[in-house]
Amino acid sequence: MSLLILYGSETGTAQDVGESLRREALMRNLTVRLISMDEYDLHSLPNEKAALLVCSTTGQGEMPPNMRSFWRSMLRKSIPNDFLTNTHAAVLGLGDSSYQKFNFAGKRLFRRLEQLGARMLTQLGLADDQHEIGIDGALIPWKEAVWMRLYEEKIFENMKLEVDPTTVIPSKFILEPASISENLNFHEEDQEYRLLTAEENRRVTADDHFQVRKLFIFTSISIYFQDTRLVRFSVDDKDSHFFSYNPGDVLMVWPYNNDESMQIAIDALQYSDDLLDRPVHIRTNDRYLNPPPKWLVGDPTTLRSCLRRLLDLQTIPRRTFFEVFASLAVDEFEKRRLLELASPQGLDDLLAYANRVRRTTAETFRDFPVTSKSISPERLFDLLKTIRPRAFSIASSPVVQGNSIELLVAKVQYKSRLSDPRRGLCSTFLSRLKPGDKVFSKIRPGTFKFPPVEVPLICIGPGTGVAPFRSLLISRERSVVLKSNNRQYHSIEIQKCVFLPVHSLLWLQKLEIRRLFS
Repeated sequence: MSLLILYGSETGTAQDVGESLRREALMRNLTVRLISMDEYDLHSLPNEKAALLVCSTTGQGEMPPNMRSFWRSMLRKSIPNDFLTNTHAAVLGLGDSSYQKFNFAGKRLFRRLEQLGARMLTQLGLADDQHEIGIDGALIPWKEAVWMRLYEEKIFENMKLEVDPTTVIPSKFILEPASISENLNFHEEDQEYRLLTAEENRRVTADDHFQVRKLFIFTSISIYFQDTRLVRFSVDDKDSHFFSYNPGDVLMVWPYNNDESMQIAIDALQYSDDLLDRPVHIRTNDRYLNPPPKWLVGDPTTLRSCLRRLLDLQTIPRRTFFEVFASLAVDEFEKRRLLELASPQGLDDLLAYANRVRRTTAETFRDFPVTSKSISPERLFDLLKTIRPRAFSIASSPVVQGNSIELLVAKVQYKSRLSDPRRGLCSTFLSRLKPGDKVFSKIRPGTFKFPPVEVPLICIGPGTGVAPFRSLLISRERSVVLKSNNRQYHSIEIQKCVFLPVHSLLWLQKLEIRRLFS
């Protein structure tokens, strides 16, 4: 029998955690299956000895997309209360405590498993992005409790309590040589993301506008000039249905690594141009793992394309990164240092090295030059997380702007104790777009439920939070005009709309909404 790890994820964080648990299980001499929840047959769950379930929460306490079918099956009234009495289970929820419905998906999943008689290995884990060390704050004690309980219950006969550092874990992927003339087709309708074309990218904040920002964990104050961009994309006619939206909906954007991080990483890894640009096919080394999306990197692809589009060079390295990095180390001094950063005893050291100064994985490669230049291309996929899409409220109106989508993007850039400024991956990517650049995107339904136009509204959206209300106002104004023309709705009008500070939103003037302030 094997340990089952199921994940439900929208942006991929739960999948990352599942892959980390898979690695630890292999190092404890366990056989493992890692599967997304919707790809797993719920009726097989009673036959599992143990299952670890990791899920994120999306929207207003909703289940992530690749878990919804699984969840609907779990809610069937026909399922008996003793359905899972022979199955051990543990649940880790991933969320953000700044949201009202923190970890609702994980809490509901945990309760439902209990109702169906599952034998819970430990208490529900509630990982929080707002924790000082992010989700590791809850993940580390949760998984330690899970491994201990699995061992004590003797659920798997050959399991080891402690990880075996000598265990050689095969790389997730194999890079096979490909012909440069090969070009394998895939069906566009199967693409999760499609391309938008940048039309316009301009600053909309006043030149003298700045913010005072208290940096994460720091007591020092950083003053920086705010750079908010209005980015407009055009939608190809053939994709108009794919990108249809309503006020309050969200555009998911897949960013690429910037040139600075790319250069730092390539210099540290010392990959030649020939290696970076050599065409390859990416094959999985485990039938339960999915290869990188072909629509993103292509097939065949190149290592350079994967470094640009797929592998996150700007994320802050977590403990699991240093565990894998240490296993690849060839220099004793660097290996000891990496093991210190990966150990529970080295938590304060890890916080000082990575989290507090917001050090990136690319910069970490530079700090460990001997180990970095010995990393094979295949091992990069074990070491680095996949870039995750970011969500932006749409600021345009589908009834006015037509085949275009507009975003308000506040560029994230600030100083830490490191010499180079810290830059947000996606906001920097969007702020640098030029007309004609292509961006992989998709629409996600928003959580705003706006009332009919006749109902008065007070909308509060600080900063770029004004975006969905901009979309709503433009749509409502058009609706009022159209209905007033029918005379039946002549008494309907938008009475008053106030944005503060107005000087940050000068772009409203050009949309002729100034009259709404009078």
